[in-house]
Amino acid sequence: MPDMQKVMQTKERILEVIRQRGPELPVRVAGTIGQNNIFTAAFMSELVGEQKLKLSNMRVGSSPLYYIEGQEEQLQKYTEYLNHKEKEAFRLLKEKEILQDSEQEPAIRVALRNIKDFAYPVKIIDKGEEKIFWKIHTLSNEKTREIIESILAPKQEIKKEVKEEIKPEKNSEVIQEVISEVRESSKKEEKPKIKEAKIKEISSGFLDNIKKLLRERNYEISKEILVKKKEISAKVKIKSHLGEQEFYLVAKDKKKITLEDIVSTLQKAQAEKMPALILSPGDIDKKAIDYYREWSNLIKHQKVNF
Repeated sequence: MPDMQKVMQTKERILEVIRQRGPELPVRVAGTIGQNNIFTAAFMSELVGEQKLKLSNMRVGSSPLYYIEGQEEQLQKYTEYLNHKEKEAFRLLKEKEILQDSEQEPAIRVALRNIKDFAYPVKIIDKGEEKIFWKIHTLSNEKTREIIESILAPKQEIKKEVKEEIKPEKNSEVIQEVISEVRESSKKEEKPKIKEAKIKEISSGFLDNIKKLLRERNYEISKEILVKKKEISAKVKIKSHLGEQEFYLVAKDKKKITLEDIVSTLQKAQAEKMPALILSPGDIDKKAIDYYREWSNLIKHQKVNF
């Protein structure tokens, strides 16, 4: 086991780098503190579990950004890594501060749901109808309320009940307040519904076999996170004598599971505060065996044959 004092010193150096620089990638932090990339990423993952660091939803390459609470606004300097439509959605939201979901084109609506670091959804009830608005992450609750009021009733005050905000995976604020009730003097014309953009489904023999295996083992997929022809990441549930257990599942069609695979899976699982499970037709690489054994209380690998 690593010397605990050295581990604590390394973690403090990581935190100090991020305090000074703002949101950072493990590889850059590793270069600054003179540590191995893999182990630096593992320490940063532990700091997330200790709630001393946070993870962005946005990816730079294949890695999220790590930051300290209060540095959310600094994530904006990485918006160049968003895809074309996500950049367009971010620019539009930054300019307007509040966007009404139903008035956006389908591709922008999908993009707003993907840029969770910057777009926070707010659900309200207007004349018995549920409506969704998106606010820029830097906007206060008070200003959010004022802008939504002006959008719904620019020249008159109407009773509006602001319900609980739809919770993003991270970094959301909950708006719970009732705007004062006054007489409603007119009704608004309903806007036509806009069809949601459809996401193309991915299928392959490997994915079909994995899903069949999960069903046979009584695992329930509660949320698909990443789906490729040779890889799937998902949250899965299983009932046991201890009650319902939830795992962060990563299934890869690989002959060898590398150290990078294990560290990456652990990092994502810890961000979700759950143990990890890796399924693959191959074994764990010899170079990764010691690390896997050290963390075997948090991550399990199962070899599958189809």
